[in-house]
Amino acid sequence: MSRAPKSSTNGRQQNCRLQHRLVYRLLLLLPLLALLLLFGCQPEKPPAEFSLGDPAPDFAARDLDGRVVVLSSLRGKAVILRFFESDCRFCKADTPILAELSRRYRQDGLMVLYVGSFYDQEAALRAFVAEQGIDFPVLLDQSARLADLYRIRVYPQTLFISPEQTLVGALLGAVGAAEVREIFAPYLELAP
Repeated sequence: MSRAPKSSTNGRQQNCRLQHRLVYRLLLLLPLLALLLLFGCQPEKPPAEFSLGDPAPDFAARDLDGRVVVLSSLRGKAVILRFFESDCRFCKADTPILAELSRRYRQDGLMVLYVGSFYDQEAALRAFVAEQGIDFPVLLDQSARLADLYRIRVYPQTLFISPEQTLVGALLGAVGAAEVREIFAPYLELAP
């Protein structure tokens, strides 16, 4: 019977121990690496809540015509940012009011932006725009990035942003012309 030399057996055992140590260390490091990847590379999150007077988070989004709208480029304009659904009865009822305000006060610095719900298909949004005669930008938010940025959980929700890009009002549900005039009175000369 032939026996391997003792030094060869010790060498294999040492090599085996080194491999086990390496595997063990890797197994310890993998969960740490996974945690770093999950939490270390996340973009900065907006505040959990907004208050009137807070800066409006900036964004860039494409509208239905493929143009990019950047909120910060609208500095100096009063902005109505409306998160809506194409099948929302409140949205269908008050969009003519907002469209009329947009047409009437656009030259005075009022900008109306609609943001489609993340689950609305583009075809449904286009049908809504045609049905309502909308002539202002309707932004696509199919990944819910804007809704998340502004903490929108219920539709419709309307945010009012001052020319200085601060939040000056928020309404849940339907919007009336009187409410828009009251909120934007300090920024625009809105006739009754």
